[in-house]
Amino acid sequence: MAGFPIFVEVGRRPPLIVGGGELALTKARLLLKRAQVVDVAANRICEGMRELSKAGTVRILPAELNAEIIRGRPLVVSATADEDEDRRISAIACAFGVPVNVPDRPLLSTFSLPSIVDRGTVTIAIGTEGAAPVLATRLRAWLEAELHPRIGRLADVARSYRHAVAKKVSSALLRRRFWERVFDGPAAGAILAGDESEGRAQIEAMLAQAGIANSSPTGRVTLVGAGPGAADLLTVRAVRALKAADVIVHDGLMGRAALDHARREARLISVAKTRGRHARTQAGINALLVAFAREGKNVVRLKGGDPSIFGRSGEEIDALGAAGIAFDIVPGITAASAAAASLRIPLTHRAIARSLVFISGHSAENEDCDFDQLDLSALGQSQVTLAVYMGLATAHRLAQTLIRAGWSPAMPVLAIGRVSQNDEDRMVTSLDALSDEAALKDLAGPALLIIGEVAGLAPVNRGAGAGDYRRNEHGEQAMNGGRAIGRPGLEVMHDAAMC
Repeated sequence: MAGFPIFVEVGRRPPLIVGGGELALTKARLLLKRAQVVDVAANRICEGMRELSKAGTVRILPAELNAEIIRGRPLVVSATADEDEDRRISAIACAFGVPVNVPDRPLLSTFSLPSIVDRGTVTIAIGTEGAAPVLATRLRAWLEAELHPRIGRLADVARSYRHAVAKKVSSALLRRRFWERVFDGPAAGAILAGDESEGRAQIEAMLAQAGIANSSPTGRVTLVGAGPGAADLLTVRAVRALKAADVIVHDGLMGRAALDHARREARLISVAKTRGRHARTQAGINALLVAFAREGKNVVRLKGGDPSIFGRSGEEIDALGAAGIAFDIVPGITAASAAAASLRIPLTHRAIARSLVFISGHSAENEDCDFDQLDLSALGQSQVTLAVYMGLATAHRLAQTLIRAGWSPAMPVLAIGRVSQNDEDRMVTSLDALSDEAALKDLAGPALLIIGEVAGLAPVNRGAGAGDYRRNEHGEQAMNGGRAIGRPGLEVMHDAAMC
């Protein structure tokens, strides 16, 4: 069953339940969360149904239904426990295009009844397409605890001002901004706290000022770090920015799950870059951000990892500042941190790695970085970890340069592709093996290299405490649960937790 969630009007004509037993009673109580009256067709009814009938919320009809009683209903639930009768009711409803549900009979149903979180005007429906009703119930319990009990009243107050706001604020974009300020600001806070008069006063004060900027909206740009790709490594602040965006300008270095947080109305623009082929120049991206902001749009520039680490945010900040565009920055989890967490190793260690250096595998001018800007010889004399971004294509050249600069050819190297994603790919090697141009040809990008003694570290087992390391039979530090890896050579790491 491929179910699309909708809300059905049940106030004009009552929904119909066929059957009077306990199962029918459960469905009646669910429908009465929104319907004022439910019609029940049954010759015999249980005690609970009788009580609802006495209360006037259930009307009892004869069980012998004809087609005209079903025609035009908003929905029908057949819960007779008689398969033949349920099949007959389903066939009549389907013939008239009336949505029908037969509990536990998906082939006879055209819709399913959800679990409901009821906050008055605010209703949340939870469905699993019949696959896991108990899971839906657990989700409902969680949402019941998380959702503010006065959230429905907040919606009621907002509804009372919709006409006034629409009359005062003509632009659809500015109206949305107005309501965002209401729901994010002191007005909503006061109403949720039970002080409705203060909340209304706040909204009316905002309305009095609403016309001032009505004719000249100003936009804003937010540089957002999407993290390394895993959906649950996106920060809460990043999610909020995505949900508020009118336009999202995104690159190709993050998982697509981040874009699932965009509003349906948001415009999504890809400026993804691949080696040797750029969808847009950086100058073009800068101009795009400025142009949308000048239209009054709330713009998110979504970048993989953290915007401040090889994200070219500096150039975008300069362009926005020169154009007088307000901007914010939302940091993201960078690939090196995510890779270390995934591999359960530290990036720094007071015994063997006292510093951490981020470097890029290509330069701004061309993608064949020569690494001349770095004093690699000095770095080789210190306890340092190198985190190399976008370094797949130039890894062999970097390895050769490091060895010439005095780094040990046996220095451990980790290469991690698609960090934190379901298809994360890991390889472990050493500088001398990495100097072969074909060493990483099978690694999926985007990829990160971790070079340094920490790359040879791993807990003895998955329950080991922090810093509990050992060396392999070659005197080298072992990784991947203590599995010895010799050098030179290249091996793929197989992590049971990733499979």
